[in-house]
Amino acid sequence: MHTDILILAMLRERPHHGYEIKKAIDRSMAGMVSLNNKTLYLTLKRFEDAGAVTREVQLQAGKPPRHIYQLTDRGVELLTAYLRDFGPEQARVDAEFFTRVSFFDFLEVPERREILQQRLAYLEACMAYVRSLHQIAEDDEDYVRSIVLTPVHARRVLAFQTERIRDEVTWIRKWLAEMPAE
Repeated sequence: MHTDILILAMLRERPHHGYEIKKAIDRSMAGMVSLNNKTLYLTLKRFEDAGAVTREVQLQAGKPPRHIYQLTDRGVELLTAYLRDFGPEQARVDAEFFTRVSFFDFLEVPERREILQQRLAYLEACMAYVRSLHQIAEDDEDYVRSIVLTPVHARRVLAFQTERIRDEVTWIRKWLAEMPAE
């Protein structure tokens, strides 16, 4: 669903042709998400059929026609619905989370807070799981060797994951604390 959000959000800014949409997505997501042409144009066609976007064909001298897409009121409604649709399944996917965070300006504070809390709950569960793996690694070296060829590298991966999760948890908790009261 993050692809749908990205395309609609780019068109909310102003009308674009396909290449502009791809470049705008790349810039807004700092390269975290890429979009291939097939996905882009199939999605735009689906949105056009649903009345979420309109398409205007601009003729160009010596070049193929350029298709300019514009968001409709229906498209704004869809974008808002997609942004709000963030449950435990989406909280597990980095692209889903960071896409929504990138467009928090389109949501109210309670909706932003809910998205952050969903992600935080997921991360806390991840942290508990990683802690259990650390405990297993400390308690039973033979078990670790039986499931992992190189326990040293497995421990490095666990350490990295622990740090990454801890950093994101800290970032989200700070953000939640800075949010205005509802």
